[in-house]
Amino acid sequence: VTMGLQKKYGEDRVFDTSLSEEGIIGRAVGMAMAGLMPVPEIQFRKYADPAEEQLNDCGTMRWRTANRFAAPMVVRIPGGYFKCGDPWHSQSNEVKWVHAIGWHVAMPSNAEDAVGLLRTAMRANNPTIFFEHRAMLDEPWARRPYPGDKYVVPFGKARKVMEGERMTVVTWGAMVERCEEAAKKAGGDMDVLDLRTLSPWDRDAVLSSVKRTHRC
Repeated sequence: VTMGLQKKYGEDRVFDTSLSEEGIIGRAVGMAMAGLMPVPEIQFRKYADPAEEQLNDCGTMRWRTANRFAAPMVVRIPGGYFKCGDPWHSQSNEVKWVHAIGWHVAMPSNAEDAVGLLRTAMRANNPTIFFEHRAMLDEPWARRPYPGDKYVVPFGKARKVMEGERMTVVTWGAMVERCEEAAKKAGGDMDVLDLRTLSPWDRDAVLSSVKRTHRC
């Protein structure tokens, strides 16, 4: 378990932490309030549960203090089923954090988007859950050339994977590749949208597509 730390002047540090999710997030909140940008890593999605109180308090901080205090951080969490797993290593449940007050949620489907979304998250003043599906870390479909040191992807902007008129398919994470393959097997001519971020989500892109296809 590791934590990345970026100082105000761009100097980075990476260090090991104790295997205590409650302590990892608690320390990260303190660092963020002190002006640093911590990037704590939770080993698997299920292991974020012991830190739920700290995560909830972090998300509500700006609301509770009338925007006087903030604790921006990027919490990296891998999860989802991949090849083998059990109830502790295979959970996703990313929607839980979509409904959590104050949190942004990113869930890229490929390495290029992961690079761009991670940079955007680290430059924001909001806490972000950065969910990485385990399949994306090893499967060939998620591989992309490195897009460069200045590449960023804005939050709340979906990517159109396929374009068509028969139906709108809204997806994210590891399901993007499966939905694309299913759409091709069904004859194509479908809008397939990769949301990329779930909070905020690209409402305009989804509604615009559904108005055209009339099916979602």
